[in-house]
Amino acid sequence: MLSPSDCDTTDFEKRGVHVFKIPEKEWSFLAKFHLFTPFFQQWQQVLCTDLDIVVQGGLHNVFDALSSRETKIYSTMEDSDILSGLKRWDTESEEPDHAAMYSALLERYPHVTKRMYNASFIFYTPSAIPSGMKEKLQSTHEEFALINPTNADQMIFNVAAYDLFGEASKNCACFFGCDYPENRVPSETRGWKGDEVPAILHYTRWHAPWIEKCICDDGQEMGGYRCHRLGRICHELYAENLAAFEEEFPEKTNG
Repeated sequence: MLSPSDCDTTDFEKRGVHVFKIPEKEWSFLAKFHLFTPFFQQWQQVLCTDLDIVVQGGLHNVFDALSSRETKIYSTMEDSDILSGLKRWDTESEEPDHAAMYSALLERYPHVTKRMYNASFIFYTPSAIPSGMKEKLQSTHEEFALINPTNADQMIFNVAAYDLFGEASKNCACFFGCDYPENRVPSETRGWKGDEVPAILHYTRWHAPWIEKCICDDGQEMGGYRCHRLGRICHELYAENLAAFEEEFPEKTNG
């Protein structure tokens, strides 16, 4: 697990969980750059997710589906393109200096007009990642920091490493809204065949989906308590996730 250096991870370490400590001054969205350091070379495959997810299917299915492929990094995709994603978070995108940087970005990386990968789900093969990847991501961030004011790692992945990515199937992961019954129909655009059961649902919220709902600008409730694919309450699934973690990583006793 990735953790800021000042966080108490004793409970995880007692369970045999490997903890990668990141200096507090480097702890931000950009912490995921550390995935591409020698520490992770000790595993054949790595799955990294955000915390606002619910696991509703066997994770072994994800590894079975993706580990034998040639693509170096798998992720989910958004409907928006990379350039629009950058501008969505950049409140000063129309300012002259920002506009000039967007022009430079487009000239250097013309693929920014393509659909954007979402960094909430990253499945990759460490041995297949080019050396110096963390440094490349960091230098790209520094070069275009002006138009990435939230320090979003996702934007930098899409700019600097787009050719390494491929889209994970909906059986692996998807956004919770995509899994609503009305959206779960065959669709070439969304990548649905219609009968998938995503192992991971990403709720795209700052809070835990098993605790709190999100109230949208139009007053409608979304996310939160219900898993629509299984017709179950999220906190029940979370309890099962926690029980599975306890079974897989029991606390080790001395002797």
